[in-house]
Amino acid sequence: MCFSATASFTAAATLIPVGIYCIATTRKGGPGWLAFAAYPLAFGMQQAIEGLLWQGIDTGNPELVDAAARGFTFFSHFFWLFWVPFSVWLLETDATRRKALLFLVVFGAGYGLSMFVPLLLQEGWLKVEVVRHSLDYRASMIYDGVVDRIIIRVVYAMQVVAAFMLSTNPKVRLYGVLILLSVAGAFLSYRHAFVSVWCFFAALLSLYMLYLLKGVAGQART
Repeated sequence: MCFSATASFTAAATLIPVGIYCIATTRKGGPGWLAFAAYPLAFGMQQAIEGLLWQGIDTGNPELVDAAARGFTFFSHFFWLFWVPFSVWLLETDATRRKALLFLVVFGAGYGLSMFVPLLLQEGWLKVEVVRHSLDYRASMIYDGVVDRIIIRVVYAMQVVAAFMLSTNPKVRLYGVLILLSVAGAFLSYRHAFVSVWCFFAALLSLYMLYLLKGVAGQART
């Protein structure tokens, strides 16, 4: 979480058990539902990593800061860009929408790798600073000097939200609307630490999976 180590670990302690519960209760509901059920667990792991990052900053441990920052950006800059359309694609039954979602899966994987891999290979491309009690991930990108950062954020948001909105499942589309609202809220209120704050909002919204997955286990048994 973007505000402190305690807050991050508290969020992780809530989300990880919820994720395990979601996976356990939907394991017979099909691979699409399992992919959605993994959201809280993945967000919980991401928040735990950010808690370690806070600890590294508080104790002056640059090695821990560096490792945790890369772990966090694995999720924020790559995993979600791929996993969101992938999870919707697994669940979708409409042939036309599946083709559009498959395009988003491939695009998300490529776009995410283009942002994350350089952070692994290039020393000094990823820095984290505390700005107004929030974490600011200052990541250099291969697009710098070519594409404005606002456009990069818009493409990121559209990639995630479009995947949800392409679903024929109304509960999935509602989740997309909630994610869009969280993007707008994070951008307007915490522009200086957008990545960290939006991931926190999205992590809280992953608890929506308890509602989204309601009845899936029962349907699988019938």
